[in-house]
Amino acid sequence: MMTDFTAIKQLFDITQNNGFSNEEIAAYQNVCDSIPQVLFDYYLQLGKNTALNQTQDRLIEPQKLQLSKDGNFLVFYTENQWSCVWGIHRDDLQSNNPAVYMSYDENEWNKETDSLTDFLQAMAHLQGIFALPFTSEEFACINDEELKIIEANFNKRDFSFTQWIGVHFYGNHPDEVIAVQKNDDYYDLIYASNNEQQFITIDKVLSKLGE
Repeated sequence: MMTDFTAIKQLFDITQNNGFSNEEIAAYQNVCDSIPQVLFDYYLQLGKNTALNQTQDRLIEPQKLQLSKDGNFLVFYTENQWSCVWGIHRDDLQSNNPAVYMSYDENEWNKETDSLTDFLQAMAHLQGIFALPFTSEEFACINDEELKIIEANFNKRDFSFTQWIGVHFYGNHPDEVIAVQKNDDYYDLIYASNNEQQFITIDKVLSKLGE
């Protein structure tokens, strides 16, 4: 059964698949015997959407997949300056929806998300901050009390980046993203939407924070 990426498609207003062919994806066989079904389906449906996969950080194309320096992980996503990478443990490559791990040096790895679908959702929302047409453009610094306002007005998403930069996501509609990053004694806030009216609604609440 094909993996359902409806939430990601709604966030980016994607109405048609734009992915690699089965033959192009099969290039992974130069590196490993198999890849998770979820990753295969993502390449097939969404792999060539540049706004989704290349705006900030980078999905590695099937023909460029590689094992990590320690040989234990298949690296499939990278931070835009390669300061960190994300990978799937080689023992998990036959699983449909395995955990994703993050590393700064490709030797020490820490679990980022419990599932590949959670990672792809989190990355899509992070990319959306920079790719969607209506955005707050700049980060606002907010405190604990202001965070409570966000939590009272918007639903917290079920996925986040637990290792890298510590970002949580909020939103009441599928075409919006609110990102909150924890720093030492404050939070960075930024938000965006694919819908102008929806962005105006969000902005009425969030633009008052961090002033």
